[in-house]
Amino acid sequence: MHVLSDTKDPFFTSLLAGAYDKVKPMGGPCDAVFNEGCDNPHLSKKATLALALIITIVGLILVGLSTWYIVLLIRKPARSSMLPGKVG
Repeated sequence: MHVLSDTKDPFFTSLLAGAYDKVKPMGGPCDAVFNEGCDNPHLSKKATLALALIITIVGLILVGLSTWYIVLLIRKPARSSMLPGKVG
């Protein structure tokens, strides 16, 4: 095994005190859980309004088209009564 047979010390033992402080990122973490370090990740009021308006309009169009399709399916006469040779 490499761990048992290697005679060199691991890398972290050769680091000098304070060496990480030179390359340490500034501020706090910024992700879905810790957002204290984020630099203004929010949309402006106008952008939020525009996004909400677009999502609402697209949603209403989808609901309207779905309703129209369902109404067409309900009103459509049965195909079996329209076949030739059938007396209905």
